[in-house]
Amino acid sequence: MLPKKYKPQLEEKKWQDYWKENQTFAFDPNSDKEIYSIDTPPPTVSGVLHIGHVYSYTQAEIIARYQRMIGKNVFYPFGFDDNGLPTERFVEKKKKVRGNKMKRSEFNDLCRTTVVELEKQFQDMWTALGFSADWNLTYATIQDDCQRISQRSFLDLHKKDLVEHRDEPNMWCVECQTAIAQAELESVDKDSSFNDLKFQLEDGGEIIIGTTRPELLPSCVCIFVHPDDPRYKSLVGKNAIVPIFGHVVPILTDEKADMEKGTGAVMCCTFGDKTDIEWFKKHKLPLRVSISKYGKTTELAGEFQNLKIKEARKQVIARLEEDGTLLKSDAISHPVNTHERCGTDIEFLSTKQWVIKVMDHKEDLLKLADKINWYPKFMKQRYIHWVENLSWDWCISRQRFFGVPFPIWHCEDCGTHVTPDDSELPVDPKENSSSKNCPKCNSTNLVGDLNIMDTWTTSSVTPQVNYKWGEENSLESKLAPMSMRPQAHDIIRTWAFYTIVKSWFHQQDIPWKDIMISGHVLYKKGEKISKKKGNAPSGPEQLIEKYSADVIRYWTAGAKLGADCYFEEQEFKIAAKLVTKLFNASKFALMHLDGFDTPDTNKITFAIDKGLVSLLQKVCTKANQHLEQYEYSLALSEIETFFWDFCDNYMELMKHRIYNPQDHGEGSKESAQNALYTIIFSLIRLLAPFIPHITEEIYHAFFKDIEKVDSVHICAYPVGDDSFISEEDEKVYFDSKTFVGAIRKFKTENRLSLNTELDAIEYIGSQFPSIEKGLNDVCRASGCLNLKAIETLSSELSVIEFEDRTLGVDYTAKAPEVN
Repeated sequence: MLPKKYKPQLEEKKWQDYWKENQTFAFDPNSDKEIYSIDTPPPTVSGVLHIGHVYSYTQAEIIARYQRMIGKNVFYPFGFDDNGLPTERFVEKKKKVRGNKMKRSEFNDLCRTTVVELEKQFQDMWTALGFSADWNLTYATIQDDCQRISQRSFLDLHKKDLVEHRDEPNMWCVECQTAIAQAELESVDKDSSFNDLKFQLEDGGEIIIGTTRPELLPSCVCIFVHPDDPRYKSLVGKNAIVPIFGHVVPILTDEKADMEKGTGAVMCCTFGDKTDIEWFKKHKLPLRVSISKYGKTTELAGEFQNLKIKEARKQVIARLEEDGTLLKSDAISHPVNTHERCGTDIEFLSTKQWVIKVMDHKEDLLKLADKINWYPKFMKQRYIHWVENLSWDWCISRQRFFGVPFPIWHCEDCGTHVTPDDSELPVDPKENSSSKNCPKCNSTNLVGDLNIMDTWTTSSVTPQVNYKWGEENSLESKLAPMSMRPQAHDIIRTWAFYTIVKSWFHQQDIPWKDIMISGHVLYKKGEKISKKKGNAPSGPEQLIEKYSADVIRYWTAGAKLGADCYFEEQEFKIAAKLVTKLFNASKFALMHLDGFDTPDTNKITFAIDKGLVSLLQKVCTKANQHLEQYEYSLALSEIETFFWDFCDNYMELMKHRIYNPQDHGEGSKESAQNALYTIIFSLIRLLAPFIPHITEEIYHAFFKDIEKVDSVHICAYPVGDDSFISEEDEKVYFDSKTFVGAIRKFKTENRLSLNTELDAIEYIGSQFPSIEKGLNDVCRASGCLNLKAIETLSSELSVIEFEDRTLGVDYTAKAPEVN
């Protein structure tokens, strides 16, 4: 039986150990059950987990438990994204080292050691939340088998001519010292100035241009005006002299010059933004580099050489003002592209990088969106907008240290790429020589590629990692495409997009059938809680200790799929109330089921019992419908509404009968007991995916011995049975609880104890046509054995009016009984 008091801090750990010991959630590769596979997001190993992680990961875990309970063989792995820039920066900060000051192998060893500590903390936290992952399927993106699959992916793309080693302008972070991809940009509003500068014309006259980046004047290679702008038609084809630096640049036309912005004349520098790059290529302009990869001005800047960008801007503006060339400077706030990892303004530098050719395949990638089921549906549009607005191929190389190396050598004599055999993977060309000569010129003068892959390059093959693509023990035939990908909406443009790209390029298929998109937990002022900002008010471990894992899980399920929610600790107290009530209600029910060991729904004969069991069938049907659509919050709402109805109304109606069956006729106790068994057993199964520990506790206290199943989590999830649905019995239950509710409210308002006996209650029979079948329960719950159905109420009675109904009450206890 259940203990006197439920102590979650003790009991939750007990059940977590039980599940582990019994391998309750292990995937069975040999089972003939339908497989439900989850492409779980591997969290970046770069700091502590916060409540935002708990929010989205638990929502997906609820679905895993549900799918297992409806009879599927659930493949639910967990991974750790423990390579790449985020992990590097974390290790450098924690260990007070710099990766560029160490041998790559030494720094990588330090990173591997450090991430193991964090991964243990991550796994402990997920376990403390009761996650039903199969930890035998755990992977880490830096481990050898993941590196092998990531390198295999690159080689497959290389073979298909879908990657290119390209020397051209790319986005560059001067802080992280690496190229970055378009998806890693974060637009941030920053204060700046918009400056009107006077350029002298070579043959006399002047032209005024507007710019926010006067420090790029040394890189100015052209001035552009719109071909339809009448102000500059006479100047097109002439040359202008760049202020301070004195070199001559042409004045040309291009439709991208905005006549409405500033003066309508704009300088093109190599490079200030994406438009500069487009003009550079289109008009075959010369390359002038005045910003180095370290974020300082080059010798091209003359007297301003070796200054950081902002300092160079400040000094150039001062000089322009001194020379009389700065005509106007207006303070503005405008969006600036920054690197999302560190917040540094990005620059555009010409460097040689590996890119995946996504721009040539945008139409295919757009069509794939329609082959995937998006939950919620509107999230598909975010993916479509991202693909439609793509401007760059996917840059996948990084000039960093801790990551998956590119499995390729460059022939110094002819430039040919030399690749290893699959059997040699994983390989680090920086530290290992090629086993082959150059296939084109037979040279042995080969140099290993020094770059590493961006972390998304490996994260984008998590489906392939899960089913061991290309390995001898591959599960691809069973798992591809996977059933579901859960993730947050902010990484649709990265993780979702990149995974779709890889699956399409490798297998000409979608990576998963469904994608479940979660929202964020917001803190003050709508700010997203994140590791980078360190703005979580309380850590998950502290919240679990304070409230319990089930309470935290219940809270995560309260938000609508895809919606952001604010962190309000008050919500946990509401969740705790339900968990406590479930325990107490179950304890009451099990007390009256002592000795009951043969449930038989045919013995549920009393109308009020049958009415609630009928409603239960509808709740089960709706819960299944919602969970099949990943609408966990709607399912929980249905279940919770029914649960409180059961506690607040049904238990009051049947309480006298369960205690005093002799007053209610033959079969009264059996009907109540079978109803209690059916309802409580159904409720703990309905709630099991949401609050797994308390439901397991209740199940083992009584139901396990009868049901002969080792865990509530492998019992069947309840489904609605139409044979139990009775609109007539539901009407009896509804009228009965409405009647008793009105009487109890009357007693409270008149400061009477709820067990006060009333002399008589009159009611208009036509307003309660179904109450007769539950009349004995209603009498006992109302505290009045004298109920009269009449056409007109007696005038001397106290009148209760509610919901277009009227009751008359007669009682002798005029003095208040409740203080």
